[in-house]
Amino acid sequence: MTVVVAILIVAVIVIVGFSTLMMVSTDVQIAGNYGSTQKALFSAEAGVNEALSRLRADSANPITDAHPTSAGWSAFIGTEVKAQGRGYDPTNALHSLFSSLQSVLDYTVRIRHQTDSAGNLLYWGDADGDGDYERNTTTGSQIYLISSYGLSSGSNRTIEVEAARKPPIAVPAALTVNAATTIQGSSTSVIGNDTCGGADKPGIVTGQAVSTVTTNGNPTISGSTPIVHTDTPLNVQALIDTYKTEANFTYHVEGATHTGMNWGTPVWGADEDATDPSTCSVRNLVYYNTKTTAGVPTDISLTGGSTGCGLLLIEGDAILHGDFSWNGIVLVSGSVTFTGGGNKNVTGALASGGSTDADLVGGNANIIYCSTAVAAQTANRPLDVLSWKDVR
Repeated sequence: MTVVVAILIVAVIVIVGFSTLMMVSTDVQIAGNYGSTQKALFSAEAGVNEALSRLRADSANPITDAHPTSAGWSAFIGTEVKAQGRGYDPTNALHSLFSSLQSVLDYTVRIRHQTDSAGNLLYWGDADGDGDYERNTTTGSQIYLISSYGLSSGSNRTIEVEAARKPPIAVPAALTVNAATTIQGSSTSVIGNDTCGGADKPGIVTGQAVSTVTTNGNPTISGSTPIVHTDTPLNVQALIDTYKTEANFTYHVEGATHTGMNWGTPVWGADEDATDPSTCSVRNLVYYNTKTTAGVPTDISLTGGSTGCGLLLIEGDAILHGDFSWNGIVLVSGSVTFTGGGNKNVTGALASGGSTDADLVGGNANIIYCSTAVAAQTANRPLDVLSWKDVR
């Protein structure tokens, strides 16, 4: 009996030990599979990030879209053999292959133009002119479909991302307003003619009746016809909300005056004519929040020769005077008082979103539309990621 019991106990111990060993082995295998799956996911994410980086206009190793109007265009990142497994055809003139900038992670990326169900190219832009971007088939920047295939120890993961370069802000005129506006002074100009090489714009677009735009003292207003007309008001607040989180200069003030600010210096031509466009290689994004703790907008006054280049975003009212000069776009959610004080101007565009307070432009204050200055504000910014999907 003792021998039999001892044999049974040994048998139980062996069975339990074997079962434990099998459980441990299974757990190790599960952990290993999970680890390799996660590495494959990280590789796929890295492939997406390389594609996003190289699609930027200012990339040191750019991927060029040589066929922007073709639904058949594709660019691949990776080795030729693996790229062929993802649809790359070296004999297809619409296909191009780029080596990855790294060799540690294993991924292959395919970049295509996104299309709708009918095969039309999709764009990311402001098709209806309200200041909000949406998918459409006519206006804006191409939407790219980025498919990244990551591999690790036999595991694979696929991520699909929709992304688009930021389209130029769709300013409809040199000066866009949404309140009663006065342009005054014989040396004041609002010029919609694009001397920077693009299409002319109206001098002024208003969200109110044309009769709410008045002049005093024979200022100059020029541009495409009608020079002053009514259109859907630009959603200035939506644009401010879109870009303010990217600001490299942010201020929270309440009814303040800032003197002699410098966020870049516009460069003038030889004659420094106030009605000629300036140029600038600097691109800053300046954001002023003038709201009180209760959320009520106040104002900011920029004076004393304040200058800048880029995007100027002001939540509240703006008072611009004393040789104020800007190259780029000025967006003000409230009213604008721009009263110059020297041969200075805004080159690009100025838009005011307030619908109740009056706007005033006068006293050597010149607003000169320039497509180059407008487009430059978004050209080198990171792409907008419209969707991100793990498709396994």
